[in-house]
Amino acid sequence: MEKEAKRCGKTIDLGKATADNYRKTRRGLLLAADRLTREIAALEPIRSAGQMDRWLELERQRKLVLEMIDSCSYVIEWLETGRRPGNRRGIERRSGVQREILTDPSRLPAVAPVCRQEEVADEGGEERRRRIEAALRGLTERERECYVLAHAQCYSYAEIAALLGISKSSVSTYVLRAQRKIAANVGGSVFLVG
Repeated sequence: MEKEAKRCGKTIDLGKATADNYRKTRRGLLLAADRLTREIAALEPIRSAGQMDRWLELERQRKLVLEMIDSCSYVIEWLETGRRPGNRRGIERRSGVQREILTDPSRLPAVAPVCRQEEVADEGGEERRRRIEAALRGLTERERECYVLAHAQCYSYAEIAALLGISKSSVSTYVLRAQRKIAANVGGSVFLVG
């Protein structure tokens, strides 16, 4: 897509919006800012009202050129990095709220983890749901996240570690703790995976 600017009734083709074209434009603007700075320095000391008006006009033009240089630098950084300049957190680094994964407790295994594609028949219905919710109440938030991701959603430990931003061994520890707590809450009939 080509950018165009109207100037004094003429259309000027500025070329494609690429980082190289913006760098060329910024170089030209830097030269213009340098020229304006030298003209301002040449006017000093100011001895008349006419010189003051000229000085003020040159200073206004210099400020405008400096703003244009800043805008070009902003666009160049955006084009090179692929993200908004000044943005500290990219999409790959989400906050805790953004990483939250809601899970229905009825999808959790009651006795042993079931990680397969076909639908598993709901055994026990509401009673099973109450038992699972009671078993999960004793877990910390991180233990619950790791356990649910590992057993209800069938993520590997490596995938969970990447998703939560923790090490694979931490995931293993959290899942093991969760299994032990659930076994104590339910009555010892939970299969331990380590």
